[in-house]
Amino acid sequence: MSTSPTPDGVLKPTLSVFDVVAITVSAVTPASSVFVIAPFAIQQAGSGVFLAFVMAAVLALMFAFCYAELGRAHNSAGGEYVYAKRVFGGMAGYATFLTVLVMLLFIPPVLATGAATYLNNALGTTFDSQTVALVIVVCSYALGILNIKLNAWITGTCLLLEVAALLVIVFLGFGNPVQPASVLFQPQIVENGALHLAPWALVIGAVGIGLFSFNGYGPAVLLAEDMKCGGKGVHKAVLWSLGLVVIIELVPITALLIGAPSLSAMISSPDPIGYLLTSHGNETLSRLVSAGIFLSVFNAIVAIVIQIGRVVFSSGRDALWTPGINKLFTRIHPRWDSPWLATLFLAIPSALLSFSSNLADLTSFSVLLIMLVYLVVALSALMSRVLLRDREHPYRMPLWPVPALLAVLGAGYLLVTLVAAASVRDIMIIIGLLALSVILYCISGRLSPAFQKL
Repeated sequence: MSTSPTPDGVLKPTLSVFDVVAITVSAVTPASSVFVIAPFAIQQAGSGVFLAFVMAAVLALMFAFCYAELGRAHNSAGGEYVYAKRVFGGMAGYATFLTVLVMLLFIPPVLATGAATYLNNALGTTFDSQTVALVIVVCSYALGILNIKLNAWITGTCLLLEVAALLVIVFLGFGNPVQPASVLFQPQIVENGALHLAPWALVIGAVGIGLFSFNGYGPAVLLAEDMKCGGKGVHKAVLWSLGLVVIIELVPITALLIGAPSLSAMISSPDPIGYLLTSHGNETLSRLVSAGIFLSVFNAIVAIVIQIGRVVFSSGRDALWTPGINKLFTRIHPRWDSPWLATLFLAIPSALLSFSSNLADLTSFSVLLIMLVYLVVALSALMSRVLLRDREHPYRMPLWPVPALLAVLGAGYLLVTLVAAASVRDIMIIIGLLALSVILYCISGRLSPAFQKL
């Protein structure tokens, strides 16, 4: 029996909470976090990485409560910019929208460039990283315009393979226990070739790295309109996504510490995961794990492309652009039921960014944008009940406003730290984004009936 095509401006609600969690957790790339991000925390805090990630998980839970309450109260594919507009007004909404848009533009090429190393490790090749990144970005956008239900199954299947790669670390570590459990709670670092107790300042400093490794659970709210029952389970999707991400990342990190033949050698190694694989595994196993990491990054970019499509689609429906562009962005594909033109909007600039040779600069700038968005979400969650008393909040975070206050303080502290270390260029780009948001709002935002009715 054939079904009628979905009308433009409307997303077809086909996803369950499980589907949204599969797409969201895939976008986080837990395997990449363990293999790529966790080593930075180990270099800084040594075995204190465990406590740093636990504290990061607690702080991430505060942000998750904010996303969960806002996502349920302000059900929209636009996510963060819609919350900012409704709580703080149109100019805040435009500024948040541009920040999110630029953040989503940068993340795919950043991830794709980092994936090239693991593809070469898996195949024993020497492919150019920029070429690999370009192919990954293009293929991800091609998959991102397909039916979202199909993509939920694709990303869910790839996620299982990603978890399988991490289970290798779990089995090797816990299957060959060398270090006592006390190593988890007595942070140690290596100085002059010997183990010493790690200062708590180093452990706390690594919390930001842990928070970045968990990042990505919040965008579950972008799929609220794709969910059955009007997105009533979106708060569950956010909280379940964070819970799974923390478990998937923290268990292998724990296994790494317990199974390290030499704690000092593992901490000193530039590739601590590779050290464990070499000590307890073999080259074939190492290649299989590299293949799993590559697949996880590719899977993540597909999931992020889906999220990009929802934000741009929402911006067209809310008339943030010219009438002609708004119409294009709200067009739904008759076969795939996806906002395909909105999804492809950032495809070309994102692909071009894959030719950037400075991965470190792209990464640091992306983290800065992420923390800006976190701060906006935390402030929105803090003030939504106060300023919007007539709006129902079906899901209410426990102990409000404590989680929102902690989220504001955490995001503010990390943002100040990042800005202090940021380049002049990055700061100027942020100022430019804010100035552009003021201009766009004055030109069209304050005159848009759809945007004002958000």
